[in-house]
Amino acid sequence: MLSLVLFGTMLLLFALGLPVAFSMGLAAAAALGVMPRATFEVIAQRMFYGLDSFLILSVPLFVLLGELMESAKITHRLVDFAAALVGRLRGGLGHISIVTNMVMSGISGSGTADAAATGSVLIPAMTRAGYPVAFSAALVGASATIGPIIPPSIIMVIYASIANVSIGRMFLGGVVPGLLMGGALMVLTAYLARRNDFPRGVSLAGRARVEAVRRAVLVLMAPVIVIVGIVGGVFTATESAGVACLYALILGLVVYRTVKPGDLPDILQRTALTTGRVMFVFAAASIFSWILARGGVPAQIGELPLIGDTSRPWLMLIALNVLLLVLGALMDSLAILLIVTPIILPIAVKAGIDPVHLGVMISVNLSIGLVTPPVGSIMFVLCGLTRCSIAEFSREIGIFVAVLIVPLLLTTYVPQFVLFLPDLLMGVR
Repeated sequence: MLSLVLFGTMLLLFALGLPVAFSMGLAAAAALGVMPRATFEVIAQRMFYGLDSFLILSVPLFVLLGELMESAKITHRLVDFAAALVGRLRGGLGHISIVTNMVMSGISGSGTADAAATGSVLIPAMTRAGYPVAFSAALVGASATIGPIIPPSIIMVIYASIANVSIGRMFLGGVVPGLLMGGALMVLTAYLARRNDFPRGVSLAGRARVEAVRRAVLVLMAPVIVIVGIVGGVFTATESAGVACLYALILGLVVYRTVKPGDLPDILQRTALTTGRVMFVFAAASIFSWILARGGVPAQIGELPLIGDTSRPWLMLIALNVLLLVLGALMDSLAILLIVTPIILPIAVKAGIDPVHLGVMISVNLSIGLVTPPVGSIMFVLCGLTRCSIAEFSREIGIFVAVLIVPLLLTTYVPQFVLFLPDLLMGVR
């Protein structure tokens, strides 16, 4: 009865178009109404408790880091850097899009932000070079799914706070899967470029190539500060995000002079709005998850076939991947993460699956969901940017999603792709 009220109310409110946080919060309130000896005061208590985490403080700082870097207009520098690496290849602009998004992902931690930043620069250039608009949008969108995988990653910060795992291990665990996603997309782009006779990109001469790399070096130092600081034990995740924000502010105000002091109120306002949305969802999910636990829902899920079969982890992982891919097409990725993680984590640990491995696998799944219709946030951003219809985007994105399934399966069934770097640099647990 409790599960029916909780999930039924949430899905009904989703269908009515209510925001995720309100849907989850009102569903939790409805469930409390049928729980014996439960009072509504627990809503405020659990929402506050859910946000009472030092690690969660890093989320607004990583959001601010992305806003500062975007305001500093560093996208063109990264595009030139990518052109120096892969611009000479057939379908060069497509490859540049992928590499640029791989580098951007090490700065913003958000696929949607990466899609908006790179799409506004690269999609017009691609269409002028003869690429179809919908194809260009789909390629940029698929490339932007790497954003939450290569560190830093807001999704991984939130997962680490829920699962109580090292954020440094999570960040390092995302490096190889992110590179696999980029490599898979580049192989597909090379094939499509030959099949459709897309033009080669601009090949930079030796001096121009060196200059492009030089202009990007300071920007590339931002993710280095975050990762080295955390892995080396110099900073906590929250402190490293703060140091990186200070570094980005110095780049924008002093070095590049692309950020004016008058721009800071707008930057802080956008950061506050994004942080408020994320934190509101997180707080609502906290009471939602508490009710799930009190109602014994994780234990009930654990008794289901496939997902609850801890004797055959490979089968459980297949079921989990299918579940997450379906949910990713229907729900906000943050809501999925906050609902699914507390349910699945105990079952996965019982089956012998490393929590870091599980977290990276979930992150890859949720990233793919950002471009899948009907609710992919990257899809909406790029359709609005290019004015191509959702139907046109959906037709083009299918082949990219199919290719991204390959690194997802490698991440799922070859744990060393995730655990190799954390074990190498931080020691085997």
